[in-house]
Amino acid sequence: MIWKYVFHGAFACLAIVATVFALAGAVKADEEVKELKLGDPAPALQLAEWLQGGPIALSEGKGTKVYVVEFWATWCPPCRVAIPHLNELYKKYKDQGLEVVAITDEDPEYVKEFLTEQGPKMVYPVAVDRDQLTAIAYMLGVNINTIPHAFVIDSNGKLVWHGNPMNGLEDAVKQHLPKTDRTPSRVKTPGGSEA
Repeated sequence: MIWKYVFHGAFACLAIVATVFALAGAVKADEEVKELKLGDPAPALQLAEWLQGGPIALSEGKGTKVYVVEFWATWCPPCRVAIPHLNELYKKYKDQGLEVVAITDEDPEYVKEFLTEQGPKMVYPVAVDRDQLTAIAYMLGVNINTIPHAFVIDSNGKLVWHGNPMNGLEDAVKQHLPKTDRTPSRVKTPGGSEA
């Protein structure tokens, strides 16, 4: 039984390495990947197909939304572990302005089957990055080659955090949710007193 887990772990590591080489190969020799640092404007999402939710444009959420952009794959065991955490985070904060976008470069039909199996366990938007343009801008931009990896984009469209979605993501989201005045407004009556 343990060999099954060893095999799957080894396969996942090989697949991660293959993903890195595929990303690196997708960048033409004369192109340079722009370095992406905290505080920089987040690159646009250039996604081929939305499989669940979407389409989402980061520019449309200025001032009202915080985004978690996560790179993942169905074959990746740590990515599967992160799904319930992302799902709960999405449900907990979506009414306060959080949007989660999960991005993969896998075959859309296979991912659709996976989403059907997940049902209510994975309700946030999912898209396919077939040409890996978004992965290149984000993952290679911060020189990261492992998944899952998440990025937090604040309501001003700036990259404010990135890392493993299981380590510190919720704190980053809470810190950057759009501030809204939650105190009821006072209304003055005709006599000048507040009601």
